[in-house]
Amino acid sequence: MIRLALVGFGGYGGGLIEVIQRVADRVGCRLVAAADARLAALPEQAKKLADAGVELFDDALRMFDALRGRCEAVYVATSIGTHAPLTIAAAQAGYHVHCEKPPAATVQEIDAMLAALRAAGRFCLVGFQALHAADIRLIKDRVVSGRLGRVRSLACRAAWPRNRSYYTRNDWAGKLRSGETWVLDGPATNALAHQITNMLFLASPQPNRLATPTSVRAELYAAGPVESHDTAAIEIQTAEGPTAYFIASHCSDGNFGPIIDIDAERGQAVWQMGQGAAIAYADGTQESAREGNDRERDAMVANFVEAVRANDPSGLRCELSATRPFVLALDGAHESSGRIHRIPASSSRRVDEGTDKARTVIDGVDDLLIRAARERKLFSELAETPAWTVRTRSFGLHAYAKFPVSFEA
Repeated sequence: MIRLALVGFGGYGGGLIEVIQRVADRVGCRLVAAADARLAALPEQAKKLADAGVELFDDALRMFDALRGRCEAVYVATSIGTHAPLTIAAAQAGYHVHCEKPPAATVQEIDAMLAALRAAGRFCLVGFQALHAADIRLIKDRVVSGRLGRVRSLACRAAWPRNRSYYTRNDWAGKLRSGETWVLDGPATNALAHQITNMLFLASPQPNRLATPTSVRAELYAAGPVESHDTAAIEIQTAEGPTAYFIASHCSDGNFGPIIDIDAERGQAVWQMGQGAAIAYADGTQESAREGNDRERDAMVANFVEAVRANDPSGLRCELSATRPFVLALDGAHESSGRIHRIPASSSRRVDEGTDKARTVIDGVDDLLIRAARERKLFSELAETPAWTVRTRSFGLHAYAKFPVSFEA
């Protein structure tokens, strides 16, 4: 029986606990402890866990020390800025780690995490659950096997409006920093981070690997009351050849996507959240697959537990080192954009003001998202583009090792 502990059960971690408990008997694991710095403010969650025999702590480091010899692995489901220090501390205390996405905001944090894990002989899975899903893995298999041929380009479009309650749910949402720590919280780096990871995953012909970004052009904008971006157009060039486009906004009028379109030598594929994957081959044949959110998260927990049981990370579908390209691409996007470009109030409007549903809508952005993704262009390159768009330069990522270089907060 693999014994697990979890840090941060007041937010997303609560859902992870439900998954762990649901699959516990089938995969052979048990949650033995949980920690949250807000323990006193979470009486209902705490009672439920205590009733299930879970030992509770209000300090993660104290839990790591107390569980030595009584636990094999730790889940880190806390805020972005704490992922690196908690992963490092857990590894140094002798635990394998499952870290929630995004694993960190900067490449130097990823490299520090990897160094600590190597020194301790531990490994870390990152919680990009879509990489465990049947629909994404169908496309990946057809890329790896050569059935789809070489991938030429990928484009993700997503209109995901977010309101005041989203940005007030914690003290780092929509921020560039939390204290002195970079978080770079925005649709590309957090809410829709899965989709950049998915595209890099599908762009690589190697099993369980992401394509390596070589350069990035990005336009990062903010229309709402945020420090970080809420609207993005990003072009990622990869060493493997494919170019990926991420086109998204939290300030849309409608709600659609995320949808990823893949153009390959021997066919086209489409993946849409909630709808699954569909492949149309050039020879006229088709195939499809669909995965539910619960099943992919079940598979993610099972994948981690099996690796812990074997003390062997070779079968992990999303090991920490494999996600460095994701962080590299997002750091490069900020460097390319140079700063967060403000969209003037004259080009947006506020709706549902005075309520928790209050949000900013950029005029015409829904059409802009669709056109940019379809044409594989950044916003500033489109015909009839809005006056607020800004052309930016490509940022090369060769030997890039520390953020920031040219980004101005």
